[in-house]
Amino acid sequence: MTAHRRRLRSDFRPLVLSLLGIGLFSAGCSYRVVGSARNLPAGVRSLGIPTFKNDTKEFKVEQRITSAVLREFALRTRVPVNSNSSGVDAVLQGEIRNLSASPVTFGTSAFASAFLVTVEVSVKLVRVKDGAILWENTGIAFRGQYVLSSQVTEFFSEENAAIERLARDFAASLASTILSR
Repeated sequence: MTAHRRRLRSDFRPLVLSLLGIGLFSAGCSYRVVGSARNLPAGVRSLGIPTFKNDTKEFKVEQRITSAVLREFALRTRVPVNSNSSGVDAVLQGEIRNLSASPVTFGTSAFASAFLVTVEVSVKLVRVKDGAILWENTGIAFRGQYVLSSQVTEFFSEENAAIERLARDFAASLASTILSR
């Protein structure tokens, strides 16, 4: 190896080490290991999330939303989470009050090509032993957009996929709100 190459290598070594150090430092910032959140109220060592009540006419929307909420809390907490309302310290109760779709974009043939789906939910966290309400929000609203093809031969409704996305977004926001108080 020539002296010139050795000098170039030694000149770049501090730069490479600095960049590596910055990369390692920034990779550790503001990230949590799955299941590391512990901010459920004191004394809550198990959580039940029974199927939310469905006051809408949308078929099985309560199952989709409840399933997403169960998954999210299971990922974000260290306490056992299940779908039972008995044998647990606290129960997360939900009621889906409204589900609607409104056109937001119209295609060339006067048919709506994009819709805004809105779901309104009421949720409360109740301690089982004394019935105390630990957290409550009666007016949660989530919105998401889905698209329909204006061609009859290509028609494919994405409403189910939109509801799945809404369920995941709702569950993530709900878990963040309850666990970060």
